[in-house]
Amino acid sequence: MILSKGTMKLNKNSRNILVTGAGSGLGFAVVERLIQNKNNRVFGTALDEKEAKTLQKKFGERFFPIIVDVRNESNTVSAASKLEHLLKGEGLSALMNIAGIVTNGPLNDMTSTDFQNVINVNLIGIHNMCRSVLPLLVKGKGRIVNISSQGGSRTLPFNGVYSASKFGVEALSTAMRLEFYCLGIKVIVVAPAMINTPMATKIQNDLKRKPSLKVYEEPLLRFLAKAENSFRHGIPVEKVADTIIRATTLKNPSHRYDIHQNWWRDYLLMKLLPTKWKDFIFRKTFGL
Repeated sequence: MILSKGTMKLNKNSRNILVTGAGSGLGFAVVERLIQNKNNRVFGTALDEKEAKTLQKKFGERFFPIIVDVRNESNTVSAASKLEHLLKGEGLSALMNIAGIVTNGPLNDMTSTDFQNVINVNLIGIHNMCRSVLPLLVKGKGRIVNISSQGGSRTLPFNGVYSASKFGVEALSTAMRLEFYCLGIKVIVVAPAMINTPMATKIQNDLKRKPSLKVYEEPLLRFLAKAENSFRHGIPVEKVADTIIRATTLKNPSHRYDIHQNWWRDYLLMKLLPTKWKDFIFRKTFGL
């Protein structure tokens, strides 16, 4: 783990914010917006030194990149120790757990390594970060924003591993909300539908891989077509970024923010229809 070199310029109105996954996609968009406010000092996790230097050059002196693997508890503990030293007695105003990865395809083709990597980043990574910086959040009377997904409350074929991780985020966030209340920390979930970010390209590339079982070839093509159409009409990343930031600034934020792409489909159809009807629709739609 390497923390950028620089001088912390403290003032009484400053907010200290830690963003995971700052190097691309939603995390990058959040940092880009946060840094526009001169009262914000932003710490963002980077994958390696090259990414850290690129981010430092882009965002300037009020941004501090941290090279850390959220899957590795010793990395996150070390990062928290460095943060404590640099904050000089101040706490964290917010932790935004945005880092995430996706692996799509038939469950039959998902190895345990594939599964573990998604769970380790999307779920255990959140636990590692929260646990490591909890004293700084207590000191700063901070908030935690965990990024879930509409896939955290519904499951589609070929999306099982990712959904499993996000169902876990929902459960973990509920436990955090209950346990951290007495510590003065509010825990908020933001659950968007499809966003047009680099993750969209990864999903589409996954779905283009030939499955090991021929029975899934046509359903995968159908699923890919639906996914491509959803991403073309995806939620603007700026809208999700603004929701995340607002959740850390409102006096009385909601415990969750669902950002629907299509309210009729995402809320009424997915949440209110009986399971057997939803299963029938999915099987019919994708040829399963």
